Amino acid sequence: MKLNHQNREHQTMENKLIPRSLSSLGFFEIIRESFKTTRRNGKVLGPILLLVFVSFSILDFAQKYMLAPVIKDFVLQLAKYPNMVQDLSNSVDLTIYAGALNDVREIVLFKLVIMSCSSIITLTFLVAIVSSSYEAYTAKVLSPKDLSLKIINSWKRPLETSFYMILLSLGMVLLYIFSFGITTILAVNSWALMFTGAIVLSIPVCYFYMATIWIVSMVVSILEEGYGGVKAIGRAAELMKGKRLQASLMMVLFAVAYCVVHQLAIALTSYNLSISTQLAIRIPLTNGLFCLLTLFMFVVYTVSYHEWKTSHDDKEGKGFYLPIAAGEA
Repeated sequence: MKLNHQNREHQTMENKLIPRSLSSLGFFEIIRESFKTTRRNGKVLGPILLLVFVSFSILDFAQKYMLAPVIKDFVLQLAKYPNMVQDLSNSVDLTIYAGALNDVREIVLFKLVIMSCSSIITLTFLVAIVSSSYEAYTAKVLSPKDLSLKIINSWKRPLETSFYMILLSLGMVLLYIFSFGITTILAVNSWALMFTGAIVLSIPVCYFYMATIWIVSMVVSILEEGYGGVKAIGRAAELMKGKRLQASLMMVLFAVAYCVVHQLAIALTSYNLSISTQLAIRIPLTNGLFCLLTLFMFVVYTVSYHEWKTSHDDKEGKGFYLPIAAGEA
């Protein structure tokens, strides 16, 4: 009896250690596994989410209360000098518009500072969520100290990847502008009109694919040493082979969710409310829900990355981590 029990235990251990293909996980299975991973990793993700929510809320307060008087003064300047834009384009004496120009400089400078702070917060948020979620999905736990070290050691690679993705996105925009220019010249031709229609229809497809490759390449640059910039983008495209539709549909799902939250916030703040009342409604709703959606999006693409990498490594005969079973959480 004891020998049989030991044999059963040995067989169970062997079954757990035998690599199994996880590439069969579909769209809804990945969403389900992401929910499980988020719940399992709640003790780590909760404080991170709270910190990011507070940071973005502070930026919103600062933007509303510090820019409001500057914008109001600029609007008064426009009303006082209705020909200001025309005079500026004609390079006339600008001394009378010194106040308006100072307002524009303050607005632009403040917006740049806000954008820089938002980018730093988002990058830190991304590295923390991806690192901790990947470890949780592969049955590991990151201590706060280890997570801090991960953030310090990993932030440069996703930053480099973002830079190259921005260049790639600008290149795609220029390509579309060039294509529209060519078809405008050849608009008399019916084939040119069909080509224009095809270009228009390809815009959302290209947008969602570029957004998907962007976030997957960011995940790659965080989790894989030596992968950053163009190399991370190429690695992401390689891992997504055969899964591009699935990955892009996930991005469409999150885009729809973001739009719903944004429209709900607009509807609730469309009434003639004071700034403080608008912030009291908008910050918990938009910032809170946006942070939750962004967190879950990062988790979903981290789980997807593990699945795609597992499939890729399985084909090449490499080993991989098995995700923690649901009953072991």
